[in-house]
Amino acid sequence: MLRLIILLLLIVCGWCPSAVYAGPIDYFDITRPKFKPLPVVISMSPANHLNGLYVQSVFQSNLEQTLFFQVFEEGSHAETTPNTIDSPAFRMEMQILQEKPLKFLFTLYGREQETPLASGNLSEDKKTDLRQLGLLMANTFIKNSLGFKGIAESQIAYTSQKKNGRKNIMLSSYDGTNQQRFSYNLGSNNHASWAFDNQNLLYTTFTRSNVQIAIQPSKRLRASILSFPDGTQPQGGSWSPRGDSILITLMTKGNSDIYSYQLKNRKLERILAWKSLETSPSWSKDASSIVFVSDSVRFQQPQIYIHDTTKNKTRRITFRGKYNSSPRWSPDGTQILYEGKRKGYFQIFKYTLSTNRHLQLTFGRFNSEKPDWSPNGKQIVFSSKRNGLSKLFLTSVHGGRMIRLTTTPKSVVETNPVWSK
Repeated sequence: MLRLIILLLLIVCGWCPSAVYAGPIDYFDITRPKFKPLPVVISMSPANHLNGLYVQSVFQSNLEQTLFFQVFEEGSHAETTPNTIDSPAFRMEMQILQEKPLKFLFTLYGREQETPLASGNLSEDKKTDLRQLGLLMANTFIKNSLGFKGIAESQIAYTSQKKNGRKNIMLSSYDGTNQQRFSYNLGSNNHASWAFDNQNLLYTTFTRSNVQIAIQPSKRLRASILSFPDGTQPQGGSWSPRGDSILITLMTKGNSDIYSYQLKNRKLERILAWKSLETSPSWSKDASSIVFVSDSVRFQQPQIYIHDTTKNKTRRITFRGKYNSSPRWSPDGTQILYEGKRKGYFQIFKYTLSTNRHLQLTFGRFNSEKPDWSPNGKQIVFSSKRNGLSKLFLTSVHGGRMIRLTTTPKSVVETNPVWSK
C-alpha cells in the first residue's frame, strides 16, 4: 500500500520554528520489505564548526536508525551513490548563528523544491544540550517527511549478561550509542517492563533463595521490592495503562495463574486460573483486553490468547506451529507481535486483529525472539542468535533489512528488549 507523505504544519516541541511551509511531496512506499533508504544530503555553514558537526552526527545516526534514510554530507552524495537518483529525496541545511551557546538555523527541503518544507531555530541551553539538539532535528525531520512522530528520544531496556556474570538490566539510546547499566542489586535481573508513562520500570530479580519483582524509577533511583503470599513465586509482570497496578504470573505448586496486583494496597486479584501454565500477560492500551500465553491445549506447547475483560471472554489467536509466545500489543492496539517456532527456529510474526492475518517478519536458520514495538509503531526490536550469542536488532514493522542496535563485545549476551512507550 502506497503511503502519501503529507507535511504536518504544526510542530509541537519545546521550541518554535521561525517558519514552516507545507505541501505534498513524493510518494514513498515504505511498507515494502525491500524498500531502499532514501538519500538525504546535509550541509552546514561554516562547514568545519565542531559543535555543529557533533549535532549533525547525532542527527545522522538517529535518522539512519529508522531504516528509511541514508544521510550524506554535501558533495559526497554523487560520488558514493553513482547508481541512485541524481537529486536527493531531501536536503537539510544548517547555518550556525551563534557560537556559545550554540544556536543555528535549520531548513528542510524536498526533492528539487526551492520552498522549504520546514525551517526554524534551535539553540543550546541548560535543558537542551548538543545531543538533544541532534535528536530534536531528527524528530522534526521524521515528522515533516514521513508524517509520523519521531522516536530519537526513546530508550530500550534489555537484559545483558557478560560471560560467567549476572544478568543486569541495561538502557540503550535509540541509536545505540549510549549504554547505561540500570539495575545494581546483587541478584540476577531479567524481564524488564516500562510503565506507560515511562516513569518506572519493573523487572524480575533472581537470588539464591527466591524470586522477587522490583520497581525502579527510570531515573535509576533505588528499587522497591514487592511482597507476595508465602508459597507463591512471581514469574514476571507488566504495567496497567493507569500505572496503579501490574499484571503478574504467580507460580503455586507447579501451576501458574495470572493476577492483578494493586500497588497501593498490595491486593491480589486473580484474572485467569486455568489448569495449565498461563504466562506473559500484558494489557492493551485501552485496558479492555489482556494478551497472554497458555499451554492449556497441549502441555508445553504454548499458544497465544486474548482475554476480553469487559465481556469476560477468551479466544485463541495462534493455531499454526507447536510453540508461540512473547506477545506484545502495538501502540494503537490493532496488532500483536509474537515469536513462533517454525522448522526448528523461532521467528517473529505480526498478527492483525481486524483481519486475523499473521505475517512472518523474520527468516533464516537462526532464532529471532522477544519482539517489541517502537513507540510510533513503525519499527520493532528483538533479540537474534546468529553467531552463537544473542544480540539486539531493529527492523521495520513490515520486515526487510535489519541492523544491530548495540556494538557490545561478542561475549555479551543481549535478550528481552522492551521499548519505552
